[in-house]
Amino acid sequence: MYLSHPVRRMRNDPGEATVGLVVELGDDAEPASLRETVAAANGELVDDLGFGCWLVSLPEAGVDALCSLDGVVRVETDATLERGVDETVDADLGEGGADDSPREV
Repeated sequence: MYLSHPVRRMRNDPGEATVGLVVELGDDAEPASLRETVAAANGELVDDLGFGCWLVSLPEAGVDALCSLDGVVRVETDATLERGVDETVDADLGEGGADDSPREV
């Protein structure tokens, strides 16, 4: 199972915060177990992201139980969702459309 560094920290030394996590389940895992574990931790299942991934919100105190759940393949913070492909970036131009190529002076 893969746990991102922030998730490992929360699991070993939970704080008081509520966190958003992306949880990937194996092909044979039951989402019902995930729902029960999240609910028992006073959290919520926020969204089915598809491909066996779920967005959950729960107190850091529930992260250990979540990571101990059979069938969990990967747990990362929801910050990974912000790392999408920016469709407005042209392959030949830098972000925002500016030409970042070196210039002769």
